[in-house]
Amino acid sequence: MTVAMFSLASCSSDDNVERQLTNTQKETYGQNISGEYPGQYIIVYKDKDCKEWTDEEGWHKNEAHQETFSDVQLDVSDYMMQHVFFQDFPVSLISKVVDADMELSDALAEATPQAITARYDLGYDTDYEYIKWAFTPNVMSLHLVYGGADHHIRIEFKNNYNYICAADELTQPNSFLSLAKTGVALQLKAIYDGSNLIQRFGAEEGNYMHIIFKAEL
Repeated sequence: MTVAMFSLASCSSDDNVERQLTNTQKETYGQNISGEYPGQYIIVYKDKDCKEWTDEEGWHKNEAHQETFSDVQLDVSDYMMQHVFFQDFPVSLISKVVDADMELSDALAEATPQAITARYDLGYDTDYEYIKWAFTPNVMSLHLVYGGADHHIRIEFKNNYNYICAADELTQPNSFLSLAKTGVALQLKAIYDGSNLIQRFGAEEGNYMHIIFKAEL
């Protein structure tokens, strides 16, 4: 009876063990998604000039601006580096949505393009049949001079999406295209001057900015 109970307990605990990709799988998939992917940025943003209204069914609506930047590139490193680089992001466009500090907005309008960097990871989706690729953007740091002083600006981004594909798709070179068939998206989250919060951004209220990279297929 003791042996039988131990056997049942072992089976039960195995059901609760979360499966993980092996290091070999991660390295293989990471090698196949690595590469340089030319494409474009589609940037959708809302500022104070965008109209808001409620439709006949009671849904809140708002209009937004959209701008496209071509001849840009997203770089994905192998699994040893685990980094994504959104190259030549037009930082100056952020000035359009910063209205809490007009001096900062004016300084951002003169900023040169920068890379948005992010860490990525690979793992099983919840059903263990598909592979999930997720990335977490790093904070972008800028040194700006305005108002007769130096300012250390921190721009935070977020990513609310995971990208799913079948495991066999990740066995092919340049398989990042399988993960990002509809584009890779991130959002502007907040901007700080040193430790002081200047403005938060979101889609529900106030200004927002969505950044979508679409690779050339």
